[in-house]
Amino acid sequence: MADITLSGIKKSYGKAEVLHGIDIDIKHGEFVVFVGPSGCGKSTLLRLIAGLEPITDGELKIAGEVVNDMTPSQRKIAMVFQSYALYPHMTVYKNMAFGLTLGNKGPLGGLFGGGENKKLIDEKVQKAAKSLQLEEYLNRYPRELSGGQRQRVAIGRAIVRDPNVFLFDEPLSNLDAALRVNTRLEIAKLHQDLDATIVYVTHDQVEAMTLADKIVVVNGGNVAQFGSPLELYHHPANKFVAGFIGSPSMNFLEGTVTSLGSKNIEISLDYDGTNVHIPVHPDTTNVGDKVSVGVRPEHMQEGTDLPFQLKAKVTVVERLGDASYLYLENGENDPLCIKTDGHSTTRSGDTVEFSAEFSAIHVFDSLGNALTRTTTDERYRAPELNV
Repeated sequence: MADITLSGIKKSYGKAEVLHGIDIDIKHGEFVVFVGPSGCGKSTLLRLIAGLEPITDGELKIAGEVVNDMTPSQRKIAMVFQSYALYPHMTVYKNMAFGLTLGNKGPLGGLFGGGENKKLIDEKVQKAAKSLQLEEYLNRYPRELSGGQRQRVAIGRAIVRDPNVFLFDEPLSNLDAALRVNTRLEIAKLHQDLDATIVYVTHDQVEAMTLADKIVVVNGGNVAQFGSPLELYHHPANKFVAGFIGSPSMNFLEGTVTSLGSKNIEISLDYDGTNVHIPVHPDTTNVGDKVSVGVRPEHMQEGTDLPFQLKAKVTVVERLGDASYLYLENGENDPLCIKTDGHSTTRSGDTVEFSAEFSAIHVFDSLGNALTRTTTDERYRAPELNV
């Protein structure tokens, strides 16, 4: 059982500490995605798990065994990199088989040499090629393949090793949009077929949401939140996660707390001075505190049928066919975005009224921590949670 446990993991380069005490518990068979902006430490964290970098402090366990001082080959892991790292002079078959032949006797570590070993290697390569739809390409060279096919070869090279843990470091970054979607689906199908733990690094939150059982959002060398995709989407623990998860990202309106109730707070919005009563627990805020009110574009609607109502001028309209995105003035802050019907006739320069359900609204205190909502609505509830 290839559980992975990180306890107080720190990493420093000289005096610069880049990971500040990471605690994560990954269960056997889970697909866990590390996501975050460039430079947040997610790839460094993956390299520590792989054994490519020494751990400065803390304890790393794989399958219940402390592996801090183990080499990568002793950890029974396989890694797929952003670059395919294929041998250009070898066929697809030989690229996939190469890692299995290094320990055998003979030239080049016994490539294709040796009775039962040869048969076993062939079985593993053929099985991996079939699962990745590479059977007809086994005799081709990497230069004769597309980018997506090369990445599948790199994945196949990892599969034949039969590891306990697969580590993926931004494997889709070099692919175009269509190939990225197709290869993402193939990786998802592989996870369903393989009895292995997968740890996957990406900066693309769409990849994270579509692939992961659990997501680790990393920010500045710390874990901002660890949970299921829907938990992070519906119940972000802080403003950073709220803004990072979701596309387009969450809208934020700044304001000041003007009064506190037992189950709600009153906020005066900087946007237009409107006072709104929002049903959240006031435990970590006081009158006069600055707060941020967040609502996702897909939870905002044109019109004033819902209780949270505002008015703004449209600056840009993006029409995608199935939906239209309206971008609204928001002072010096990032523009507000409404996802509306693809048949919307709203144009740039129009002034629109928009509204949202209180159940879909998030409030973040002056430190960026989320206040707990006192209303629930099935449309805005993560199915895994009992809230």
